[in-house]
Amino acid sequence: MRNINIFLLGLLFAITSCEDDPQQKQEPIIEEPEPIFCEQSVCWDASVYVCRDDQYIGLFTRSQGWTGGDATYSVDLKNGKTLWMFGDSFINQVSEDRSRPTFKLINNSLVLQDGSEMTTFHGGTSVNPKAFAAPPETGEWYWPGDATVANGKLYLFMHGFGTNGGGGWDFFRTSVDLLTINPTTMAIESNDRLFDDPTISWGAAIMEDVDYTYVYGVLSASGSKQLYVARTNEDLSETWEYFTGTAWNTDRITAEAIFDDVSEQFGVFKDGNVYYLLTQHNLFGKEIYLYTSTVPQGDFTEGKTVYCTPETGGDIFTYNAFAHPHVYQDSLLVSYNVNSLDYTDILDNADNYRPYFVKIGGWRKN
Repeated sequence: MRNINIFLLGLLFAITSCEDDPQQKQEPIIEEPEPIFCEQSVCWDASVYVCRDDQYIGLFTRSQGWTGGDATYSVDLKNGKTLWMFGDSFINQVSEDRSRPTFKLINNSLVLQDGSEMTTFHGGTSVNPKAFAAPPETGEWYWPGDATVANGKLYLFMHGFGTNGGGGWDFFRTSVDLLTINPTTMAIESNDRLFDDPTISWGAAIMEDVDYTYVYGVLSASGSKQLYVARTNEDLSETWEYFTGTAWNTDRITAEAIFDDVSEQFGVFKDGNVYYLLTQHNLFGKEIYLYTSTVPQGDFTEGKTVYCTPETGGDIFTYNAFAHPHVYQDSLLVSYNVNSLDYTDILDNADNYRPYFVKIGGWRKN
């Protein structure tokens, strides 16, 4: 939950995973062959139309296992399954009326989607859950970054955080680590420290292309958030090259920003020969924007508003929209997180802290 503006040594090789009951299945997801007109608003561009995705909203309306969280990263495991990665998460803790009897969060969790079957992975037990992964430093925690699959392994960025004890908003990034995970068992096989005390959130987004995998990060300073990019091989193991504004250089000090006013979490993906950047208004705004480029390092231009979140208002806010382009062929699945400045809203209604989903049509560049 503290991951609003952005986002165990024994876990280095394996982790205890707890699963929600696999017998708790929902109806299979049936994708409409073509997106249909659902709603229109003067808030977003007239060239796009948006459908509330009740199938995915229903899939993540849960009372067992994972029942709420933010971030909402996804990765195609290349085996017909999707892995969803969450930041601060509720495990169970939902009453029949959708209220929460308790308020206990773990800092990260994974949810494996196989059709309509959802399996939650976290540490500890279902009665006393713990985060799926934690850094070796005592008193610090992980919030997830993006992930990619290569050579039969899942590579997941985790961002370490610490606090000075000044409350829910007092946190700072301490590290960027890369976890290697067995995608069949979800066991952590290794944990490699990439950066200590980073100023840029490397791994906030990943985009796989033909010759390189591109790794994006955000520099946050005085309310302004700037986007940076590096590139490496598919399993992220070769020397990274950082974009300097005109060329690529192995010295990360030479990296230059490629985009201003990006949200702390965002998505970059490729469709055909076009590269897309999806980001939300970076100050708790309701607008979700989509930009295009002919190359992975930008310029990302021709931005248009593709959705405005209706939940935003009062203490309720939305943030950190993501695109999930592997889910549908025609429409674009987009998630965004709902949260409240008043924690009692979350106790009163579990659906005040969770992702919501929309399907967007007409999003491709002509």
